[in-house]
Amino acid sequence: MRQSAANFKLGVVSLFQISAKTQTIAIIGDPVKHSLTPRIQNQALRAIDADLLNVAFRVSPDDLKNAIFGARALGIVGLMVTIPHKEAILEFCDELNDSATLLGAANLLHFREDGKIVGHSSDGWGAVKSLEENGVHLAGKNVTVLGGGGSARSLALTLTQENVASIRLVNRTVSRAQIIADEVAKLGVKVEAYSTDALPEALTDADLLINTTSVGMTPNIDETPLDKSFLRPDLAVFDIVYNPLETRLLREAREVGAKAVDGLGMLIYTNVYAVKVCAGLDISVAIMRDEAMRAFAERDK
Repeated sequence: MRQSAANFKLGVVSLFQISAKTQTIAIIGDPVKHSLTPRIQNQALRAIDADLLNVAFRVSPDDLKNAIFGARALGIVGLMVTIPHKEAILEFCDELNDSATLLGAANLLHFREDGKIVGHSSDGWGAVKSLEENGVHLAGKNVTVLGGGGSARSLALTLTQENVASIRLVNRTVSRAQIIADEVAKLGVKVEAYSTDALPEALTDADLLINTTSVGMTPNIDETPLDKSFLRPDLAVFDIVYNPLETRLLREAREVGAKAVDGLGMLIYTNVYAVKVCAGLDISVAIMRDEAMRAFAERDK
């Protein structure tokens, strides 16, 4: 027998009634159909009976300007932004919050009631919140960051605001790591750039290792950015990858007794941030993680 809309269940939370008063947050990117954000955010919104929903739209770079101003015209309260638009959207902002100014990129546009578009960056904030949630505190710590791309830069610059003792950037092409290091140095934090050949040196006295590379991501789940012999119990390991949730790097970190933090928390906290900024609401981290786990289980069947 077909279920009525009133009886239909989305996970463990009843589907709510969309009305003409329902507000919208959208996530845009190219591609975007893989995003977990609509599923996990909507589950958390339903749990607090919020008259708000999240939807995803694929927006090509050529259509970005029209999409942003069209969203504002439609009364959408905010746009969460993913690859490849995080830098390009800055030119459409009337204001930037401190994190977006620091990083030169944004992953959220808030359409304020006064008509202004305000750019925010919550990736670094989400990473710090996820680490703290797992008992990893950054003040006074030596942090080694693997990678030389946008994520490495974002996290390295964010770390400068967390009173870390030092940052060591490791990349196959050391010149790319040095570019980031030069930016970090201007903010008064001790920083060095290393090639991957010098990884053992870069891990000397390190308290936290952050992997920002795609090594170990699905479908290459048997790969790891470093040999297990480099891991030790007193080295916390954070992998921003969340597909798979437990990468080989994290599995081997746990095997040696190290604290291991997956990348899902970083994603979840960007959702927390977006809903708080755009709608003034607090949503549950636990509900979003549970819903993400259901999504992973369905995918793996």
